[in-house]
Amino acid sequence: MKQVKEFKSSPVEQELGFVNWCKEKNVKMVLADGDDTLWSTGPIFNKQMEKCYDLLTQTGLLNRETWKNEIETINDRFFENHGVNPIRWNNVIQELSKFGLDNIVLKEAKSILAKIYQTPPVFIKDTESGLDFINKVNIPFGIVTHANAEWTKRKFDWLKLNRFINLDDIYIIDENSHKNEETWLSAMDYFKVKPENCLVIGDSPRSDINPVCRLGVQNCFLIQNEYDVWTVHQQPVDEIKTRPIKSVYDLRWLAGEIIHR
Repeated sequence: MKQVKEFKSSPVEQELGFVNWCKEKNVKMVLADGDDTLWSTGPIFNKQMEKCYDLLTQTGLLNRETWKNEIETINDRFFENHGVNPIRWNNVIQELSKFGLDNIVLKEAKSILAKIYQTPPVFIKDTESGLDFINKVNIPFGIVTHANAEWTKRKFDWLKLNRFINLDDIYIIDENSHKNEETWLSAMDYFKVKPENCLVIGDSPRSDINPVCRLGVQNCFLIQNEYDVWTVHQQPVDEIKTRPIKSVYDLRWLAGEIIHR
């Protein structure tokens, strides 16, 4: 994929250059995924799931690697049926009962996984600077997520997102559904913008980048996290329309494509 190149410039040059880049590309709005695009939730999932593997290993029924493979396989299957709805963990725990686990262990495992949704996430490095940059250049910005309203509001409060956006700047896709062409288009309709006028940022090829590319978005940016994305989200992307970035703040470097040509 073509890289977004850094260049020496002042903040004013970056801001003016990015505005001109958007005008040239006919970009009228920036849309971004939330989880693992603006803030980190993957590490929270991983930490609690690791604790769950440790708990189950102590039963002596299976070794740790087997428990890990079983839970990941079951979780991926229920993700297909239930999206990101936390209820899928109830189904995962229920299915684990087939291994002969007693109710005390199952209840503790469920409690460990429930803490995923009670743990405040942190911003991905430079995201706050990136959101501040977008505000300064006065480009409309919206978040598209399929986390439910309750969890989204918690994250909004934990991260103090009101510094950058209003709560109604977040479009919530049905947590039982998936982010695909249909649901991304519904988000664009909500924000009253056409695909060809959007710049989209996400961490998931499957749920973010590929659906919007198919809708006609020409400028997509794939977040390159320091931790692995879920395997169910791994897909090749359109490398003509898609470029890798480390955070939303990397958008400022697009000014160089205007200044240095």
